[in-house]
Amino acid sequence: MTLPGLISPSCIYACTRFRIRRTKLLSREDYRRIMKMGIPGIITYVGRREDYQEIMELTPDYSGARLVEEAANRNLARSFRHAMSIVPRDLHTLAGEYLARWDIANIMAILRGTFFDIPREQVRDLLVPAGELDRSLLDHLLSLTTCHEALDALEGWRLYPVLRGYHRTCGEPGVFARMENDLYMSYYAGLLGLVASGYSGCKELFTYLRFEIDITNMKNLLRLRCGEEGCEIATIDQTMIPGGRIPVDLFRRLYHSRTEEEFTSIFLQTDIVPILARAVRELRQEPSFSSNDAAELVWQRWHKHLLPVHEIEIAITRIRLGELEGLSRRYPFSLLPMLAYLERKRYEVANLRAIARGKAFDLPSERIWQYIVI
Repeated sequence: MTLPGLISPSCIYACTRFRIRRTKLLSREDYRRIMKMGIPGIITYVGRREDYQEIMELTPDYSGARLVEEAANRNLARSFRHAMSIVPRDLHTLAGEYLARWDIANIMAILRGTFFDIPREQVRDLLVPAGELDRSLLDHLLSLTTCHEALDALEGWRLYPVLRGYHRTCGEPGVFARMENDLYMSYYAGLLGLVASGYSGCKELFTYLRFEIDITNMKNLLRLRCGEEGCEIATIDQTMIPGGRIPVDLFRRLYHSRTEEEFTSIFLQTDIVPILARAVRELRQEPSFSSNDAAELVWQRWHKHLLPVHEIEIAITRIRLGELEGLSRRYPFSLLPMLAYLERKRYEVANLRAIARGKAFDLPSERIWQYIVI
């Protein structure tokens, strides 16, 4: 038993393990070397690494880019399972709640794949069994032929109450977007509820969660803006996730702004602008790029109902990961070192998949590099 105010040995051990594992992820220099290789060279280079035993195990069954993708997917799932096996008991519940986001991503991929008749193997490649829904249940969901059967099979899932009302409308135009939004609303409400209850480890996570909610709300707002038809205020309110640092009312005002001056004035009140400016400075190597420049950049896309360019989204993702890692160093014996490692691991796997697929289609290295998150 650990006395109040003291850190348990198991917590110190686990957090130290996660920091060590973080240092073993592929570095920028590793990626530069891989970019110069063909797929056989990538397989050899990555397969020699201690953490990618899956490549050698799968060589008899797969080859080429397919081998890299399948090995990377299985490696990610194994990394998540291992992380949950060593996380200390007092943080285990919180870790499970946080990783439930993967259940949402998996379920939505399966539902969309089932409805639009996407090949099951293609959908399976997208799944990461990192939440409470294990591979066997996910495979069972993939075997079903209708959206309604999939919803019935999820009756025992913790977020099933959110899905219960969608049985009659499953598959209707726009329903999957509403379903996904409701699931994430419930997900974040549950996590923030743990914070309010004073559950162990929540205080350290709270700062990052609020930051993440702001980023998610901004992305959702831009997607709504880019729809073919305008949205009612009720739609915006149903899409915005409460609990972030930026009030929902500010997002509402931002959506209904009509001029560049009005948009810029409101946008500059958000905490996102300095992050965006920093992301663009790093991306374009422009030290003088300011918050006003960032607001103008978004406005140029906004008033034309266009999504931000992909390179900007990648840059913001890098900043988000940097924010998480900074907090994990500030709170070294909390859940944050685990989350920082897993998020980086997630993007390492995404990077390898992007490189393998890009090489398979003979894309130039500079084009592939635009999709790499380091």
